[in-house]
Amino acid sequence: MAWRALSVTNKELTKEEKEERIKRLATVVCICKGIPLGKVLPAIKACDTVEDVNRMAGTGSGGCHGERCGPRIRMLLKKKHDLQDSRPATRDTASDKDE
Repeated sequence: MAWRALSVTNKELTKEEKEERIKRLATVVCICKGIPLGKVLPAIKACDTVEDVNRMAGTGSGGCHGERCGPRIRMLLKKKHDLQDSRPATRDTASDKDE
């Protein structure tokens, strides 16, 4: 669901979908520091490790040291990698595999 929030423009959404998107992005991922999903998703998109996401988004540095938000961040990173792996090979990547 979170990836839909990144891939669909506001113009394509109904009023209800826009409200749901705002609510979803406001969902708190890091309880200790009150960091919402809307701040974590750009870090997920730009990073490949939980540690990098933590540095970029500020997660993992609260009282629990990532015990609560770490699993959610790992799940989001896994979804990102699964989506990337499931995309069909482009002409460039297909020719690289032949070499």
